[in-house]
Amino acid sequence: CSLASLFNRTPSSGPSRPTVVKMGHFAVSQAPWWSPDSFGLALVVALLSTACWGSWSNTAKAAGDRVNFAHYYTDFCLGTVLTALCGLATLGACALGGPEVDTGRALYAAAAGAVFGVANLLLVTGIALAGLSIAFPLCIGTGLVLGTVLTYLVDRRGHPELLFPGVLLALLGVLANAGAYAMLQRSRAQAGEEENPMQESESCEETSVEETSTVGGQPSIAKNIAMCVVGGVLMGCWAPLSARSMAGAQGLSPYFSFLCFVCSCFVVGISILAAQQAGCSLIPRVGARTTLREYMALPPLLHGWGLLGGAIWAVGTMSNLVSGGPLGFALSYALGQTAPVVAVLWGLGWYREFNGAPQDAVLYLVAMFLLFFGAIALLCLGGM
Repeated sequence: CSLASLFNRTPSSGPSRPTVVKMGHFAVSQAPWWSPDSFGLALVVALLSTACWGSWSNTAKAAGDRVNFAHYYTDFCLGTVLTALCGLATLGACALGGPEVDTGRALYAAAAGAVFGVANLLLVTGIALAGLSIAFPLCIGTGLVLGTVLTYLVDRRGHPELLFPGVLLALLGVLANAGAYAMLQRSRAQAGEEENPMQESESCEETSVEETSTVGGQPSIAKNIAMCVVGGVLMGCWAPLSARSMAGAQGLSPYFSFLCFVCSCFVVGISILAAQQAGCSLIPRVGARTTLREYMALPPLLHGWGLLGGAIWAVGTMSNLVSGGPLGFALSYALGQTAPVVAVLWGLGWYREFNGAPQDAVLYLVAMFLLFFGAIALLCLGGM
């Protein structure tokens, strides 16, 4: 079909709502909140979530060592809540749902937020302790596959013969991404040892002492891997819970569902951070111990990085949920999880992370791009 017909085409069998208007083989919801009215527009909104999920971490890099992780994450959570409120008040038309809405569905959205809050902190901690090449495929890879499968069981729209091969290609893309970073890190470590082996040895000793003191004792490799796997399993569980909160005529609007999601995520995240500062959390602390007074004394500009990061992530997640209505929640979630390709583009173009990288790392990157683009193509075809 032509590009024009794709964007004029109404989405296939969106979630049932009280009032619908039939257009061709598809139904467009007449809900009071804004939602895409064609497959092409819904696809663009879903890909916006990919761009946002792959870009928000730039704010953490910009904040750098100037902001304690607990301070940044607190502002990040605040940014998500403020953005969700703005979304509900504007595009969401302050609607909880349709005429038959069951507000008890908010419990599913809150559960999804609580699960994501734990999973996201496990992912961040796993990257800090085990490294990107281990934590990323275990957390994101597991979350991608499990989340898509479980969400498809909740919302069986799309063509599984195309959706799941697309998910497999995306998983291979995640593995190729991790492999490229592993080779880059290994190459830089070897180059550093060759330049000054004595200085490198002293640096490693200092880093080990610092990490032990700031994280409260380094867990074993097995515990790090277990933490990443648990994070991946939890990362794969929030999407079906969120989809369940919006399914059917009694479902919540995506904007209200997202507000419940981020409020729960905020409470869980702040509770875990507070427990980490008190030394009674099962999740190891990332960064130095801090206090509320130090957080309040942080300059407004440095608070801004966390707030901006939360806003970007929230726009992406809201886009993912809104596009899930017309496209199918499994498809929108899987498309969002191709975000690593955007993060790598930032690394290549802005941060020049792969300047001087070995040839094998470059080949892994090429493979990653091909796999992700193939995944996006299959996922799009699977939703038509």
